Amino acid sequence: MKNDYDKYAKERQERLINGMMPPHRFVEKPMMKSMIPNLKDKKILMLGCGTGEESKLLETFGADKENLVGLDLSKESINIARESYPEVEFVVGDMSILPFEDSTFDFVYSSLAIHYSATPDTVYKEVYRVLKKDGLFLFSLVHPIRWASAHKEIDGKMYRIIGCSRDDNESEVFGSYNTFKEHSHNFFSWGLKENLSFYVVSPSFHFKLLRKANFEVLDFTESSAIEETKEVDINYYKKNKELPQFMAFLAKK
Repeated sequence: MKNDYDKYAKERQERLINGMMPPHRFVEKPMMKSMIPNLKDKKILMLGCGTGEESKLLETFGADKENLVGLDLSKESINIARESYPEVEFVVGDMSILPFEDSTFDFVYSSLAIHYSATPDTVYKEVYRVLKKDGLFLFSLVHPIRWASAHKEIDGKMYRIIGCSRDDNESEVFGSYNTFKEHSHNFFSWGLKENLSFYVVSPSFHFKLLRKANFEVLDFTESSAIEETKEVDINYYKKNKELPQFMAFLAKK
């Protein structure tokens, strides 16, 4: 499935700015904020930056506009980013073939973008190349507990399940936690009209790829919805407080 990032770029930006995408507002962004270091005087790459909203977030951690560079595959997203945040440099490019010199950046930040790549090992090697010595790499991904689960109807209700039958004589398995596999999902419930396709696999899979690329993994976090979520949607809070939607790694060159 080919993802049409350009078609919904403007609509996605509007919903992000207005706080109308609960997974970002209540789950993924709080997780990432807890892991972002002090960025004062750091040269920063935003990998898979979309329409550039991450630049405002990183500024709150000390980043200077003139030290920020955003890269995304979507030309329309980059056009919107350039219009919205003219003081930040934005580049159209592929995260698997980064158009930057070796040892250019102190910090690489990527929010829910790397899981769109069929070759994350290549992405990690490229990030390692463009980072300076002791540079940091913070990125988030979809978590298999949520995104690699199977849909199962039980007593007339639909459930998301990862597990298996208890009977040793049966081999019914629900979900694909350990298999690097492409999944498709529609995001109509988030107010968008798009279907997206991305790759989901266990945290250990990415941990091993990072180590193979010579990174030192400093931290790992699985998401949990913040308390504020209860005021907006109590059912969404209950599901995403205990079960992770996303995960994030902090690694060092």
